[in-house]
Formats: sequence, structure tokens, C-alpha cells
Amino acid sequence: MKPRSATPNMERRPVVTAISLAMSVLSLLLLVTAIFTDHWYETDTRRHKENCDRHGSDSNDQKNREMPIYHLPLLDSGNPKRSLALMKPIHVGSREEELLENWRAILGMGILETECGRPLFSTYSGLWRKCFFEGMDLDIDKLISKGIADRCTTVKYHFSQPIRLRNIPLNLTRTIQQDEWHLLHLRRITAGFLGMSAAVLLCGSIVATVGFFWEESLTQHVSGLLFLMAGIFCTISLCTYAASVSYDQSRNPPFIYGLPGDVDHGYGWSMFCCWASLALSVAAGCLCTTYPFLTRSGRSAKEARQSSV
Repeated sequence: MKPRSATPNMERRPVVTAISLAMSVLSLLLLVTAIFTDHWYETDTRRHKENCDRHGSDSNDQKNREMPIYHLPLLDSGNPKRSLALMKPIHVGSREEELLENWRAILGMGILETECGRPLFSTYSGLWRKCFFEGMDLDIDKLISKGIADRCTTVKYHFSQPIRLRNIPLNLTRTIQQDEWHLLHLRRITAGFLGMSAAVLLCGSIVATVGFFWEESLTQHVSGLLFLMAGIFCTISLCTYAASVSYDQSRNPPFIYGLPGDVDHGYGWSMFCCWASLALSVAAGCLCTTYPFLTRSGRSAKEARQSSV
């Protein structure tokens, strides 16, 4: 009678393993999709531009966002000879380093004295790149077509030599560099734990596949623990990414890094793919780890009832 009582559990075990394996493979695909896509965080500045065009003053509206500011101080190319051939004017859609380098001149012109004075464009960013939306803002499309701006810029994961901020006070320079250092650490933690989560998910899927041919009870338990470990790593990555986004937007000076209140911003579909991967990974891990204990407790209770009879 004992072999017959164990038969239903033995028949259900491969089904449970197959379900958990399918969830883990789907979780791995979603996680890889999230890692290699650039829609983790998105900003939409169309409402901000409309408000500035409607209520902004003539001197500080965004009608001339595509026009270079030729009378700003020239950029230092790093050449000690300071050849004029290697100097270029700052355009309104310049990088953050360029705006920082010439912040005194920009403030003196009154460009950044209001929220509408700062040129903002709709962007989407991921773990590796930050890009401008195509077709959403004609001004940035014109700048990109003229070669003044790039469609995408690479997200830094290494701390390069500090840029020369000639016009920035020393205390503000140190604050900017410290914030950049902390932000790089958060980015590295996010990317590192996401990579470990993907690797552990792959190992758990391999172990679950081996369970169809050898020691199904043991491999099912081990694969469940690996799936839960991958979920922990993914949770850490999601938390550190959210911390890096909020930290980046609260940096000083706010007219360079902050966002006005009428700019729509939030997490994109890549982030939701990562959340879905986390849910599937935890579900697969719980299914694999709890099912052996449930079947074991049920079997022991049934044997206890039979022995009492």
C-alpha cells in the first residue's frame, strides 16, 4: 500500500518541475530584455514646452532652443595652446559639463533664471544609454540632424578624471564630483546584481532541467533556492536603480540636474519587465521549495493515520 500512496506525489512532481522551469525561463527572458533595452526611465517635456510657450516671457521662452549661443565663453579643448581652431561655442542643447563650465555666463544672461529658460527635451534611458525620443520634439531632431547633438549618449560606469570647471566655486565642484562618485556606485551595484540575477536564474533553470533525469527531489529543491536567490539579487537591483534616479534628480546645482514640476517623468516598460521577472522568479522558487515539504508532510500524516488504524 505504501508505494501506491506515494504514486500520486511522484506523478505530480514532474508537472511542478515543468511549471517552475517554464516560469524561470520566462523570467530569464524578461530580465535579459530589461537589461538590454533603454526604457527604464522616461521624461516627457511636451507639457512643459507648451506651458512655457503659452506663459513664458519673450526673453526666457523656449522658442530658440535650436539656436547656438555664440557669445558664451568658448570651451577649453584641453590643448595648452588653446588654439581657436579647437574652440567651439556652446549651444543651448549642450551637455551638462558644458553648462556647468559656463554657468556664470549663462546666469548672467538670464537664461536659467526661470524654469522655462532651461532647454529640456524628452528622453528615455536604460542601464547603458540615454537617448532623445525621435519625432517627439522637432527642435532636438534638428540639432541631431545638424550634428550638434547626439541621439544617444553612453552611461558612464567608470570615474574619469574630474572635468575642469574653471568658473565653478571650489565647494560646488567638490559636491558635484562627490555626487558623481556616489551615482557611479549605485549604477555599478544595479548592473552587477542584475547580471548575477540573470546568471543564477540560468543556473537554476539548468538544475531544474537536470531534475527530469536525476534525483528529482534534490534538484527541485536546489533550483528553487537558486530562483529565490535570483529574486533577491533582482530586488536589490531595482532598489538601487530607484535610488540612483532620485539621487540624480536631487543633485546640485538644481538648474542642471533637477526637473520642473510640469515635466512628466516615470519608469518605462523595461522596468516593468524587470518587475515581472522578479515576480516569476519568486513564484518559481516558492513552488520548487515548498512542494517537497508539502508532499512530505502530507505523506507522513497519511502514514500516521494508517498506522493508528
